[in-house]
Amino acid sequence: MTSRCRLALVLLLALAGCGVPMQSTPVPIEPGRIPTVLSSPDHPSTPGTAIPGRPAVQVNFVRDDRLVKVLRDAPTTTLTDRLNTVIEALQTGPSTGEQANGITSALEAELRLTVVEIQRNRVVVELSGDSEGRSATENVLAVGQIVLSITALPSIDQVSFSRDGTPVEALQADGALTTEPLTARDYATLRSG
Repeated sequence: MTSRCRLALVLLLALAGCGVPMQSTPVPIEPGRIPTVLSSPDHPSTPGTAIPGRPAVQVNFVRDDRLVKVLRDAPTTTLTDRLNTVIEALQTGPSTGEQANGITSALEAELRLTVVEIQRNRVVVELSGDSEGRSATENVLAVGQIVLSITALPSIDQVSFSRDGTPVEALQADGALTTEPLTARDYATLRSG
């Protein structure tokens, strides 16, 4: 037996002894099962709570002053259920695991979001509670979180805001104020990666 064959045999036995399973063909690894240290040491993968094969929605939170996507399970694929899941997730904020990966929310804890109208491709969100006292950057990120999360839903392209039934101005990513319906394009520059 050559020294190369012996070395290969020793390595094979060592791997077998370590509990590393042997497979004859490559098998894909589910993204959620890859340790975050291996997937991206500088920025760990964005964890999500979605279960494969179940309806899910995309929600945006903040990491390093950029908006990052995470997933949440939705009870069904109906627009109402998905929209309710997005609003609840935005108000609940990032999970403990997401927070451990540096993900936060720019939304005030006291701010309440209520969908008051769905008009074809536009959703009107009523704001209530405290939303004052934040920096312009935090306000832009907060509005971006809401708009990017809602417009990620199928058939929704625009979001408008109101307070006490009256349209309110919202900050776009470029710092401009508007009462016009907002789109994902208005906040595209805030997205991470």
